[in-house]
Amino acid sequence: MERGSDCSLRPSALVLVLAGFAAAALVSASVASARTTGAKKLTIYSIATQEQFLNHEDDRDRGKGNNPFGNFKDSTTANKEAGVGPFAGDRAVFTFRLYRDPTMRRFLGYATFICQYAFNKNAFCNASYQLDGGQLMGQGAFNFSASTFQLAIVGGTGEYRGLTGNMKAAPAVRHTQKLDFALA
Repeated sequence: MERGSDCSLRPSALVLVLAGFAAAALVSASVASARTTGAKKLTIYSIATQEQFLNHEDDRDRGKGNNPFGNFKDSTTANKEAGVGPFAGDRAVFTFRLYRDPTMRRFLGYATFICQYAFNKNAFCNASYQLDGGQLMGQGAFNFSASTFQLAIVGGTGEYRGLTGNMKAAPAVRHTQKLDFALA
């Protein structure tokens, strides 16, 4: 009797397993479809309005010989600050006005970059784009001297909530930058 009941459970269990797989496939397909249809391309033009540079040379001097990593001795060649910065430890804050078109007639919002510099003028920046309908947040590393750069878009609010992607910046007309966002 038990043997017959085992046989009757197997088809039922198989149906449940198949139904579970079908449901998972439908959910996965709908999520993929939502991401595909939710893809958003956005082009914005920015122009710098303010820059605040924070030179931390005095902090570097204070750390020579008295720091938590031991008795640091500065190399005479490799770490010597020569030329124009930014140098490791320096910071900068940039603000931008954002526009919908290259004529800069259709105002869209503001952006702020906060950058921490490492060696060889490389910086890691956090960016915030305040736009109509919400905010986008980005992060990335690039060289201070580069004319083009990219940032990862790591999140957003409002109509940009849950979107991630990237932003590519390149020079445009009249000292502006063209920002191409690819979001999903």
